[in-house]
Amino acid sequence: MPARTGLLVSVRSAAEALCAVEGGASVVDVKEPDRGALGMADPEVWREVRQIVPRHLPVTVALGDLEDWRDRAGPEPSRFEGLAFRKMGFAHAGADWADRWTALRTAWGDGPAWVAVVYADFARAGAPSPGEVIAEAARARCAGVLIDTYGKEPGVAIDRGWAEVVAEIRLRVGLVVIAGGLDEAAIRDLRDLDPDHFAVRGAACERGDRRLGIDPGRVGALVRACSGGV
Repeated sequence: MPARTGLLVSVRSAAEALCAVEGGASVVDVKEPDRGALGMADPEVWREVRQIVPRHLPVTVALGDLEDWRDRAGPEPSRFEGLAFRKMGFAHAGADWADRWTALRTAWGDGPAWVAVVYADFARAGAPSPGEVIAEAARARCAGVLIDTYGKEPGVAIDRGWAEVVAEIRLRVGLVVIAGGLDEAAIRDLRDLDPDHFAVRGAACERGDRRLGIDPGRVGALVRACSGGV
């Protein structure tokens, strides 16, 4: 069990990263929300964020979905310098997704540890089931698994019914991160699942709009929700 559930905040710029740190985020994640659920930001943004975030705080990056990398070269290895984790999903990945992901990891070589993404709405996303992703993440010795939603509209959510999946990830892989359009109330409701981190974007933004900037006050409220504070 994690001693304390932290808050991962996804940012799209160095300026947003500073706001996330000011609010008390324990992990700063870099992604571009206009490019999808796991939209990859430009590697130059990775560098700018890593340079401005205090060294003791991990910086992670979203790499989109496996299908985004079909017939496309990966980032230069040096781009990953200083990063803690790299996340990848498997929407519309096809039946051979596990073999292709193995080939991609081999081609990209050493670097930050991998975090595999389970989509709660995997049928809609055309993604493998949670059990399939967890099994492959365990085989690949990933650092952890992120439970997310492919769609961000209301009605697609992660609830306490995911407790068995969380336990399986903990047992077979390691780190557990829960995302999927969470707000303060949802985090408080899901705290007893004991993830290592809750992950947010929209709830940490001005007016709760994921396309606006990060609001340090909202981040602070979410951090308190993670810890059970008021």
